[in-house]
Amino acid sequence: MNIIKKYNTTCLCGICYRDLLGEIQYRDDGTAYLTKTCPDHGYQEAMVEKEYEFWNSCVQRDPNKTYENYNSLTIIEVTDRCNVECEHCYHIPDNNIEDKSIDWIIKLADICPTKDVCLMGAEPTIREDLPEIIRRITNLRYSDGSFRTCSIYTNGIKLQNEDYIRTLEDSGLTSICMSIHTPDYHNDKIWKNIDKTLHNLTKTNIYLGQLSFTIQHKDHMRFVLDKIHWLINNGVRPMDFCIRSPSEIGLEYKSDGEIFASDLVKWCKEISEERGYTFERHPNYGSNPYHIGHIFEGVQNIQIIHWANVKTVDTSYMYMGPYAIFMPNTFGTFLIQAIMRDGLRKGWYQGHRVLPGPHTRTERNQSSIIKFNK
Repeated sequence: MNIIKKYNTTCLCGICYRDLLGEIQYRDDGTAYLTKTCPDHGYQEAMVEKEYEFWNSCVQRDPNKTYENYNSLTIIEVTDRCNVECEHCYHIPDNNIEDKSIDWIIKLADICPTKDVCLMGAEPTIREDLPEIIRRITNLRYSDGSFRTCSIYTNGIKLQNEDYIRTLEDSGLTSICMSIHTPDYHNDKIWKNIDKTLHNLTKTNIYLGQLSFTIQHKDHMRFVLDKIHWLINNGVRPMDFCIRSPSEIGLEYKSDGEIFASDLVKWCKEISEERGYTFERHPNYGSNPYHIGHIFEGVQNIQIIHWANVKTVDTSYMYMGPYAIFMPNTFGTFLIQAIMRDGLRKGWYQGHRVLPGPHTRTERNQSSIIKFNK
């Protein structure tokens, strides 16, 4: 194995989540690797892209149109409960965890450094008091004196009820984002409800933010591009559609191999050619090799996303929203917040063992153990 090109970057230990210096290597087999050495856990490497030319082509360090859409948004999770069990959930829902109070959520929203607040979960529509939460957030003033805006990120099941959508709209909901997936991702009953919601979206006046799909293989991509084509032809034009690979954050799942961003783009191009669609790289939309903007049918933004995990995240790219408040008393980009919380659930925080586990140099300092709900 020969290294064609390399450069320094920042990253995390794949075991203890410590901040580390690392190196991106372009190798002669065409791959791109992230390498690093932890003082406790030694040398580690992980493939970040199967095609280093693709990785290299996606570097966009200058501000672009994605900043305009995401840098003003902070995500707050309002519940750990959910009404489905998605195979690739970064959150790991738990219906036995009691919801935080409305006052707690409103206080978080009030101190958000961004004007826009997005409510997520697990599943935010599980909360019966969601309309009241939305109403109170949209009555908060931002630092410039304007009112805050509030959106939700939902699986869409409860939005099959048009009256419920109107209730949320009357409460001041600014926009809706949805994780849609595909029919064989859910059972028939769940997909029927989601499909009804997609039809409702053609009639709602609420602004649509992001509609996202998780792709497990090329046949999924065929369904997704056909569904996106149908939606835009029926007037559903969200800020962007998101086509993403499964996340290795959260729930463990069986996999036939990692799906990289280059795989997703290749499938999109091949299927678009089969179907007679157009699919092109956006000249100024996207931010890094994990998150690449494209234009579908000449009019619609599509984000291709490869979820990095603690082993593969190049943290030098984690400088752009959406932001999140998942970890206690911290604020950061959505992906880093999700990765670090996943580490805490596994017993680690920035190099320190905070839950019982294999011996480390910090184990003897565990005078108090942090209890963290899984």
